[in-house]
Amino acid sequence: MKIQQTAPGIEDQAPTTNVKQLRGLIWMCAILLILVATAAAYFVWLMSQNNVLANNSLRILDRSEWLGEPPSGFKLLRTPVSNVIIHHTATEGCDTEDVCIYRMRMIQSFHMGSLGFTDIAYNFLIGGDGIVYVGRGWHAQGQHINGYGPVSLSIAFIGTFGNEAPPDHQVRAAKRLMDEGVRLHKLHPDYHIYAHRQLRPTESPGQKLFELMQHWPRWTEDVTALRRLNNAPLRFVARAAWLAQPALEALPPLALPAKNVRFVTTSTESCDTQASCTFRMRYLQSLHIESLDKQDINYNFVVGGDGSVYVARGWDASCEADSTDEPPFNGLTVGFLGMSKPSASQTKVAQELLAQGIKLGKLAEDFQLIDELK
Repeated sequence: MKIQQTAPGIEDQAPTTNVKQLRGLIWMCAILLILVATAAAYFVWLMSQNNVLANNSLRILDRSEWLGEPPSGFKLLRTPVSNVIIHHTATEGCDTEDVCIYRMRMIQSFHMGSLGFTDIAYNFLIGGDGIVYVGRGWHAQGQHINGYGPVSLSIAFIGTFGNEAPPDHQVRAAKRLMDEGVRLHKLHPDYHIYAHRQLRPTESPGQKLFELMQHWPRWTEDVTALRRLNNAPLRFVARAAWLAQPALEALPPLALPAKNVRFVTTSTESCDTQASCTFRMRYLQSLHIESLDKQDINYNFVVGGDGSVYVARGWDASCEADSTDEPPFNGLTVGFLGMSKPSASQTKVAQELLAQGIKLGKLAEDFQLIDELK
């Protein structure tokens, strides 16, 4: 008897088809889950990157955006520049763009209208809003310090920072601007940072900002190299500038050229600003006249911790001998403000002073140095 085989019916195929469909759905769900997880991870990463970019971004406001007046003239600045000088504007600060723009316009108006500058003095200014405001920019010499425009870039913090430090975002903006200058080849990769007060008798950029600057990697204490670029290695503070009183009597002349030089400490507290050094000089003069019965402050020159040379009796007047001098000293006396051995920068300033004395014919080339600091 022949058995007839029949093809499987729909009922027999249904279980197999259902299993295949279920597997397909599972794979689709897995793929969808992977895609969703990937998209979520990418979104989280993108948001974190946006935060990093927002924190590290540098916003620069061009002259046209702060409505700056056109300059009446300018001189090209050769780049890359190797020196950056930090200032403060000694004005009220600003923490919004509108107020900072107002400050910019007032500063430019003062510099051009009252000081006779050809433009706002600085290359860049940093607002308390964390925005960089373009002054003269990368390519024009500044008028921030007479003689230093051709060899430096000036960055001014808008505000006054004698008693209060600038906010962190204002400092970050200045640092990022300098990094940008290196990237654009406008600043030399090995540039140096200085404070305005190191080159001129001024409080700028303010004591608190000055203290911050001393922790910056490119902060430079010794300004001798920069001063040589300007052919002005010394910064003298005249008697009138430190408010000296006149000598009680006419001072005896010093035999020139002087053949002897003596380095001594003033045995007072040190100083690192013009204001504090001026106070020390006035104290010394009063001490010498009123307590030691001298006719005047009993130094020819005094080197301050701020890098300035304070004129005491000058090149042409001799100092009065002390009772302990055996034999009496006859020569040039240079004092160093402080209790202990002077810093390396103070010593360099004193050496520059003596070199200038030789050039002026006030000091003999073969002078003898008596260093009482050792």
